[in-house]
Amino acid sequence: MKNSNSAAGLGCVLALLVLPFFIFLVLIFYSVDTYKKEIFLGPLYIIYASIKVLVLEVPASNFPYGVLLFLGVILYGSMMIPKIRSLYDELPVLIPFLQMCFLTLIASIIGFYILNAWADNQTYAKVEAVLLTVTTFVLMRLFMSYWYYSFPISSMITREEEQDIQAIQVNGGSVNQSPLPHGSMHKNLVLFALIFVFFLTMFFLANIPPTLDTNKLMKEQISREAAAGAILFHGEEKNGIQAKNFEVPGLTRSVSTRMLIWDYNLEDNDKVQILVDGKPIHDSIVLTHTPVAFTVPVPSVITIKGIQDQGGGLTYAVKFPQTKYTFFNIVAVNGVNTYTLMPAP
Repeated sequence: MKNSNSAAGLGCVLALLVLPFFIFLVLIFYSVDTYKKEIFLGPLYIIYASIKVLVLEVPASNFPYGVLLFLGVILYGSMMIPKIRSLYDELPVLIPFLQMCFLTLIASIIGFYILNAWADNQTYAKVEAVLLTVTTFVLMRLFMSYWYYSFPISSMITREEEQDIQAIQVNGGSVNQSPLPHGSMHKNLVLFALIFVFFLTMFFLANIPPTLDTNKLMKEQISREAAAGAILFHGEEKNGIQAKNFEVPGLTRSVSTRMLIWDYNLEDNDKVQILVDGKPIHDSIVLTHTPVAFTVPVPSVITIKGIQDQGGGLTYAVKFPQTKYTFFNIVAVNGVNTYTLMPAP
């Protein structure tokens, strides 16, 4: 009986030791499988996505901030676990390389967030967003230059250090010479970066748009909380949506504004025509879950005309980032909806 209790206790202890390791492996495989491009290409992928946002003037999905935090934990853990840390002793160049990748990834994600804020809600002017993004990269690069100048990584032993080592050995002492100068400082750099990423993640999560109340949207068909590309349904559902004409107030007179349009329902290749003051600016656009941007004048009347419905209703959403207004609508084939763009008084 006593032996069985001991075995059960040992089994519980082993389970408690193995379970965290198993969960850690699952998180690694899930992250790598789900976010291949973000993890393996890192800053290069984010820079590419940022350029795409600028060119298309359409927001993109933000980087999964939890993955950034997870990568930081792995990097810091690798510098703390002796068996893994020995790899850095053999290849010291890995330390600045991985640190610079991680810090550049942080800077690129901040810049990407700023550009998305412009593209989605025009929180900043386009020029301001670009300048803030470039400034973030420049500051991070200057910081890294200063850091590695102040705390260089080198496996070379100076002549004075060699003389000290020889003196200790002559006197019968032992030498615990690490080939990595400033090792503790570089661990602290990753730790401080990890703490910064934690608070950055909390900030980003606090600013995620709230869950949309679909019942309320079905009645009003207007929202100032919806992000561009918001999907309400994953099947061809109308749910009370009615074809309506809208007025869009609060725009800047004599200045062009951006209009984003996408399919908020099942993506089934519906097509619409877009007209400004009765003149077509796009004869046939296929609606998808990815928004498409158009520049339209203020004041003007925007007309959305149904061209092709693949079944279930030609549903779409239109957003004007300058006002943050998103309109959810439906139009019949050969039917029209109008949006009257009204300048602020």
